[in-house]
Amino acid sequence: MSFESSRALAAHVVARVRTMRRRYRKQLARCQQRFSEKSVHELRVETRRMLALVDLLRALEAGASLKKIRKLFKQRLDSFDQLRDTHVQLLLLKPLWRDFPEARSFDLWLRRREKRLTGDLRHRIKTTKQVRVEQRLKEVQKQLRKSARAEKSPLGKARAAAALSHAFARVLKLRQRVRWSNAETIHRMRVAFKRFRYMSELLRPLFPGLTTGRLRQMQAYQRLMGEVQDMEVLLAGLRQAVAKAHLPADAARGLQKELTRRRRGLIGTFRASADELFEFQPEQLTHQARD
Repeated sequence: MSFESSRALAAHVVARVRTMRRRYRKQLARCQQRFSEKSVHELRVETRRMLALVDLLRALEAGASLKKIRKLFKQRLDSFDQLRDTHVQLLLLKPLWRDFPEARSFDLWLRRREKRLTGDLRHRIKTTKQVRVEQRLKEVQKQLRKSARAEKSPLGKARAAAALSHAFARVLKLRQRVRWSNAETIHRMRVAFKRFRYMSELLRPLFPGLTTGRLRQMQAYQRLMGEVQDMEVLLAGLRQAVAKAHLPADAARGLQKELTRRRRGLIGTFRASADELFEFQPEQLTHQARD
């Protein structure tokens, strides 16, 4: 399905705002009522999607200033980071228990950290209010409806394509800055690519090249960078445990060496596929026929 008129684009964006606003509200309520690792994960995903939607609205210059709403959702997303990192560390660490006895001591430290972070996040989510955000998003919907009914809407496919191109240009810039000895440079590229992928998902009905298959390819490409970052997070946790004297440096040396080796392998795997990025150029996605 494609939309040829700018009025149709405005109508599409209105529908996305309404749907995602309601979905986020329901997931927040669900997490407040029954806090669990699964409900937290799903709320985190919805928060990231809402942030991507706000980024798209800002890129399209749709509605009033969205700076405050973006800041709020970014703060909410950031509040998940430490607990999410701890869950990743625990998951990656468990298979290493057999060969590295020190991994069990590290695991105990992470479990205590998980318990503290869980309590903090449960309280934060329980006290989160959505009323003002809902009101602001409804105002955006109202303004977009006016654009959809207008004889000449300020929104158009050209603006949407430009927003996608701008997001991709940011990824390209960070790809050029990647240093294979520095995992942080890969992480920065991953964050920018994630933003580009979410924006592509939001604009999917508008452009023929944004097929389900192509979006899955994007997700797989992003996953390669994510695996590097997850190993980097585990290494950072190990260094922190040593710094806090929970693990003796000598005891942690073997585990650190193994994790460093695995990180190097994951970086090599991504490096071999890094230039697949050019398959996602917006010029191709916005013009090619559907599969």
